[in-house]
Amino acid sequence: MVDPKKNQGRKRPVKNTYTTKSGTAIKLNRSLTERIKARRDAKSRRRAAYLSTLPKNRFKRILYRLHPKRVYRYWFSRQGGIMALKLVGVGIVIFFVFIVGVFAYFRKDLPDINDLSGSKLGGSVSYYDRTGQTLLWQDYDAVKRLPIPGNQIPNDMREASVAIEDKDFYQHGAFDVKGIIRAGFHDLFSSGGGLQGGSTITQQLVKLNENWTDDQTISRKIKEVILATELEREYSKADILNGYLNIAPYGPVEYGVQTAAQDYFGENAQSLTLPQAAMLAAIPKSPSTYSPYGPNFSSSALISRQQYILQQMVQQKMISQAQATAAAKVDVLSEIQPEPSSLYNNIQAPYFVQAAKEQLDTMYGTSAVNRGGWTVTTTVDMNLQHLAEKEVTADMPEIHSQGGDNAAFVAEQVNTGEIVALVGGYDFNDPTYGQINYATDVNISPGSSFKPYDYSTFIENNNAGAGSVIYDNQGALPGYPCTDKTEPLVDNPADPDGSQKCLWDYDFLYPGPITLRYAIGGSRNVPAVKLMLSAVPNDSSPGHTASINKTIATADAMMGNTANGYECYTAQTNIGPGADPSKLKAGQTQCYGSAAIGDGAYLHLDDHVNGFATLARLGKEIPRTFILKITDANNKNIYQYQTPKGSQVIHQDTAYIVDNMTSDPNASYLPGRCTTGSDATCTPLSSFGYKFQRYNGWNFSVKTGTTNSGFDGLMASWSTQYAAVVWVGNHTRTVSMHGPGMEYMTEPIVRGWMQGATDALNMKPTNWTQPSDIKTAAAYVITKKVSKLGEIIPSPSNDIYPSWYTQKSSGNGSETMDVVSNLVATSCTPTLAQKTQGNANINEFSVDIFYGTTSSASSSSSSSSSTASDNVHNCNDTKPSITITQGNVCEAANKCDFTVAVTQGTHPLSGGSYTTTPASSISVIVNGQNVQTISIPSDSASQASYNYTFTNIPVSDGQSVEAQVVDSVLYTGTDTITAQNTGTAANTPNTNH
Repeated sequence: MVDPKKNQGRKRPVKNTYTTKSGTAIKLNRSLTERIKARRDAKSRRRAAYLSTLPKNRFKRILYRLHPKRVYRYWFSRQGGIMALKLVGVGIVIFFVFIVGVFAYFRKDLPDINDLSGSKLGGSVSYYDRTGQTLLWQDYDAVKRLPIPGNQIPNDMREASVAIEDKDFYQHGAFDVKGIIRAGFHDLFSSGGGLQGGSTITQQLVKLNENWTDDQTISRKIKEVILATELEREYSKADILNGYLNIAPYGPVEYGVQTAAQDYFGENAQSLTLPQAAMLAAIPKSPSTYSPYGPNFSSSALISRQQYILQQMVQQKMISQAQATAAAKVDVLSEIQPEPSSLYNNIQAPYFVQAAKEQLDTMYGTSAVNRGGWTVTTTVDMNLQHLAEKEVTADMPEIHSQGGDNAAFVAEQVNTGEIVALVGGYDFNDPTYGQINYATDVNISPGSSFKPYDYSTFIENNNAGAGSVIYDNQGALPGYPCTDKTEPLVDNPADPDGSQKCLWDYDFLYPGPITLRYAIGGSRNVPAVKLMLSAVPNDSSPGHTASINKTIATADAMMGNTANGYECYTAQTNIGPGADPSKLKAGQTQCYGSAAIGDGAYLHLDDHVNGFATLARLGKEIPRTFILKITDANNKNIYQYQTPKGSQVIHQDTAYIVDNMTSDPNASYLPGRCTTGSDATCTPLSSFGYKFQRYNGWNFSVKTGTTNSGFDGLMASWSTQYAAVVWVGNHTRTVSMHGPGMEYMTEPIVRGWMQGATDALNMKPTNWTQPSDIKTAAAYVITKKVSKLGEIIPSPSNDIYPSWYTQKSSGNGSETMDVVSNLVATSCTPTLAQKTQGNANINEFSVDIFYGTTSSASSSSSSSSSTASDNVHNCNDTKPSITITQGNVCEAANKCDFTVAVTQGTHPLSGGSYTTTPASSISVIVNGQNVQTISIPSDSASQASYNYTFTNIPVSDGQSVEAQVVDSVLYTGTDTITAQNTGTAANTPNTNH
């Protein structure tokens, strides 16, 4: 234990105190905490001392503190200075937070500035032909604008704009503080002159680019400053100036220097002169006053401002005084062009451009029309377009003569799906209907031009080919009860609405069994309806609607429009030009058999041509297009068309067979003749040759079309290169046309275009290549004329069939046929009407489920349940009668006159469907030798009875002279007398030459 009293050595001083010489102890802070505590203590003591000097009343205390001397002393003391610094710091923080808040508040609703295209303002869309060289049209709504690259804007235009709009543009940033102060001072203290903006070019660009109004509110200015700041950070001054010059207002609808230069001076911006540039720079201040097209245009105000700009350019050392003086002397107003009179001013191929615009809207939405500076390169070939327009114009006199007043035409390049020519009407400027596009926007009944879809669908789904048989006969069919057998044009009081009538062909004839080749070539109605109704094998649906819908679905797929292709509508639906699409959709209804012949059903012409192009592509559907390429104002590709692979919507075999049948001139009912060989061609139209399935070695498929109402006339043609279709009619589609025939109106247009377009190819003929799996097999042989027109018989004994075809038998059996009905002869068939021929067993070829067989058309082994035999001749028929008498006097050299009188039997003497010699004829036979034959006229009187005198018949006394009549169904009648050289023949009948 340590003794406390014991000396422990020298005592050490406390570390936090210091003793001075005078003995005063001073405390020392040995740590930061101690120092802070010491300061607080000292501050508390000073405050307590200060408070002890203040009055005790709170109010008096406030007055005491506010004494000026004390306030002054405080703020200029150390404590006051510290407080001032604190307040300034807090103020800065608060101001910064406020600015950030304001920025965030306004910025959240503002768009990103990522381009200077001015797309929100809008602008022109330029449409060019497929070469990109021919301008078709500049499309604009309320804004006509064509942005161009900066290197195409002349320096004079740049400097003139900077001189008048923002002379310090290159010195300041996004906004000009001096300009804002100047504008604010003017607005506060000026007694007149209106508000002054103070906006920089950058701010003006923001306002124009965002399509803002001239709102001068503080919030709008804040937004301008925010976006202008971002703009200056993202883009160079040169880019900003280019953007402004491409968007500045230079007229009521003219925006951007390129449009202004074109409209006012008829030239591109890069060609502007100094006087022109200064004039244009004057306009944005007030386009309504300074624009030559403005509603309040003042020429003196414009020239005054132009000259002011020139002087500003001199002051800013942009040009010399001499240049300004020379520019001021130019009469720039005399160089201004008249204001364009129409939105469609100088448009070329207007209907085609309409269609291209519709496609652009579909691709990018309806706002696409307002996208600034787009260049659309279309698919139109202007040479082929001019050819189409020429053919339509040349044919209009014939159309007018038959009661029509309009026409439309579409042509497609087969291998690409590109529409190369389109005429949507005769007169685009007609105020009533000129701007209705009948090629794309109007519901058209296709008439018989729809039939290739019937045949394609049937062959695609059944055991049939070009040589298969369908009966063209009168009888009941779904939708055609046929209880009223009067012709459609004959009123029957028992059938006032015609609902009980039969299905008739255009010529009111029923030729009986014919092959599919000759049925489509002859445009027969009954076979087409039967094929549609039996497209689905063993169809048991009510009214065969499954088959009808199958055919229409196939047609839609071929046309490339499965959403709104071939449609039928209720009677109450307005389907006329300009019909409301939504109401059309609501009015759609089930189609029936008449749709097979284009009656009561509707499509669009541009869809139709693509369907034929699908046939030309051997069953491959490629969506049609009017657009090849789209670029923006900077020539950057937005869209580039690439020919799609396409969809095989029907087999190649099917398409090839239909192409082959429709390009067969022998099967076609059109008048004329075609040669054969590698350079085959047809009789020209000028020589009444309406066949044109051959042209200098090229094969053209051809299909006509006429609606029962006569409202619509169509014709289509297609080859390996082009597909084309034309429509003619009245613009209301409610006027029935009458005249020589629809082909007189439609063929000159289609034929002229197809031949002209083919000539322009300047290439060796390239026709369809037969698919390798196509079968060639026996075919039914037609030996009688199908119509009274141009088909050539007999039909081929072998024909083509799809790969899935199975022949029922050898098909080469012989039959004795009745050549009038083209059915198997019976014991009642007259000898003259009988003919033995091969491939004549009709039931071996028939695919007709409505006649002659009870089995499905798709069956490969169907057997006959009844034999289709002669239905013209009857054993109870009365034969025609004839009498012959000799004239009173014979001429010299044993030549005498003989008069015959003929009376019909059961059948007319003439006017029947069978017109092959010797039908409807009278012959004189001397001693067994036919010396003269004449034809009986087909007028109604001559069909019942006919008298005729044969003159100068060489005959000797006592020779036998026989007169023979052959009526319209090959029944014969004869009479014989003995010739006399002299003497008078009694009771000579009246003669009729």
